Amino acid sequence: MCHFNNPHIVREILLQLILSMQQNLEPFVKNPQKDFSRKRSLPFSDVIQIILTMAAHKMKRELYNYFSPIKKTVPYNSAFSQRREKINDNAFPHLFAAFNNAFPFHKIMKGLHVLAFDGSDLNVPAKATDCATYIPYNSRNGGYHQVHLNALYDLLENRFVDLIIQPRAKVNETAAACDMVDRNPLKGSSLYICDRGYEAFNLMAHITEKGHFFLIRAQKLSSNCSPYQHLSLPDEDEFDIDVQFQLTRGRRLIYRQNPTKYKMIHSRTRFDYIKQGDKETLYPLSFRLIKIKLDDDHFEYLLTNLPRESFRLCEMKELYHLRWEIEKSFLFLKYGLCLNYFHSIKPERIYQEIYAKIILFNFTSLIVAAVPVPNNRRRFRKYKYKIAFTDAVYLCKDFLLGLQEWDYIEKELQRHLTQIRPNRQYQRKIVSQRLHGFQHRS
Repeated sequence: MCHFNNPHIVREILLQLILSMQQNLEPFVKNPQKDFSRKRSLPFSDVIQIILTMAAHKMKRELYNYFSPIKKTVPYNSAFSQRREKINDNAFPHLFAAFNNAFPFHKIMKGLHVLAFDGSDLNVPAKATDCATYIPYNSRNGGYHQVHLNALYDLLENRFVDLIIQPRAKVNETAAACDMVDRNPLKGSSLYICDRGYEAFNLMAHITEKGHFFLIRAQKLSSNCSPYQHLSLPDEDEFDIDVQFQLTRGRRLIYRQNPTKYKMIHSRTRFDYIKQGDKETLYPLSFRLIKIKLDDDHFEYLLTNLPRESFRLCEMKELYHLRWEIEKSFLFLKYGLCLNYFHSIKPERIYQEIYAKIILFNFTSLIVAAVPVPNNRRRFRKYKYKIAFTDAVYLCKDFLLGLQEWDYIEKELQRHLTQIRPNRQYQRKIVSQRLHGFQHRS
């Protein structure tokens, strides 16, 4: 049976990766000569698995949840904290990459991996000395602390491919996206789908230079800061035209007088293919500018270098709509996997928990993909059904820790279903996000 259809192999490989790290601790601990050298009640593998399966409880409750079912002595919070402190910054990124490598991303659309960039802010506990995460309030004294999660997500596999964590005060989404494009581990060409805010020439150039493709939603073309405001566009509800620019850092009069042909890059703007101070080099950039009409009579503009013969104008709306999957993944991360809750104030431990949640997310996605949904065959159902991901997280945790047999897990997954409602729309509610602390939680 294929790895992708065998939950036992998925679980076995993840546990084997953790065990192999324990057998070769030197790259993953701060002091290889001392750390985890003595036999204790908390070996390296247990510490990793506890962090992987932590939820929204206090640390003592998390330890009880892990040790009580196997009837082992529950260690003190301080013991776990001391052991966790010995793990360095390479351990969880290594586990994340190794687990992805064990299960290659094989689903493609017209020969392309379909990926999405996006980012999300995470409120973290306040630490007075951590100025990089501090954001002041606009209306009064004080502020809050955040980190920004930049993610690369496979829309067909429903798994995270890569991530970069940045302090909120130093966030740069397009720079993070460029770095993830350059180190893309997937074989073959990829299509990157991005929302507004990623329409930087530098990102387009990075994607093009690597032989990949992009589909980016643009800001309103009438905006004063839009680089496309000088273009003569067709007066139609929908169009698909070719745009060609010569990018330059020069300020010559000929460049200024031809805004439809030349686009000037500010000296402080990052563009990796023209060095700062180089006013002679011209970098050609060409793409399609697409206008589509939405169902509510609004219009959106898309930028893409996809070939017109393979990806027609009528397909672009549905293709861009696939990007919504990464938005849902952040919802599951924050509320299904409890990424809104952190069990430490130290940045390196917070980063451990972020990586751990994403590893558990990918593990759950592989398990869910291996379970058939029999309800889809019932003709009297109005909607098709899929496994409810949030419910699957709890069951997959038990399966990972060996607390339940697979037969029970599979039956429960097939019972906890949710409707698939295509083209469902609702107004997004913007609410204030605050840190969920553990000071007064039971």
